[in-house]
Amino acid sequence: MKTRENDQTAYAPRDVPGLSRWVPRLVLIVAVLHVLLGLVVDGSQWRGMVSDGVWNSATGDKERMAAEWFVVCGIALFGLGMLVRRAVLVTGTVPVETGWILLALGIPIMALEPVGGAVSLIVIGVLALIASRHDGTPLRDPDPGENSTTHGPRLRVR
Repeated sequence: MKTRENDQTAYAPRDVPGLSRWVPRLVLIVAVLHVLLGLVVDGSQWRGMVSDGVWNSATGDKERMAAEWFVVCGIALFGLGMLVRRAVLVTGTVPVETGWILLALGIPIMALEPVGGAVSLIVIGVLALIASRHDGTPLRDPDPGENSTTHGPRLRVR
C-alpha cells in the first residue's frame, strides 16, 4: 500500500520489512534521549544561559559549550533519523550509508569515552548495515534478459 495517492514509490510503514522499520525508530529514540539527557544533566548550564539572555551566553565557558554541543548533537542525530525514516518509506530499505555514518560517529566516541552512549550508535550502525543488506529487494533484476548487452540490466520498478 502506498502512503500517498500520487507517490507511487512510497511504502506504508506496515509494508517495510522489520529491521528497516526499526532502525530509524531506534535512531530517533536515541536522539530524543540524547537531547533530554543533555537538558536534564546540564540543567544548571542551560538555566544560566537562559538567565544570561541566551545570545552569546556560551562563549568562553567550556561547561556551557559542552552542554550546548551535547544537545546540538542530539538534534543532528534526530535529523539523521528523520532522513533515514524518509528514505525507508520511499525505498523500503535503510540506506547503507546510515550504518557507516553511525559507526563513524560511535567508534571514536567509544574510544574516547568507553562508558557512555556510544555503544548505542555502534549497535544501531551494525543493525543499519544488516538492514540495508538483507531487508530490501534488489534494485536490479537478477535476470536482465537477452538484450542485456545493449541495454544493460533492467531496473526493477517497485
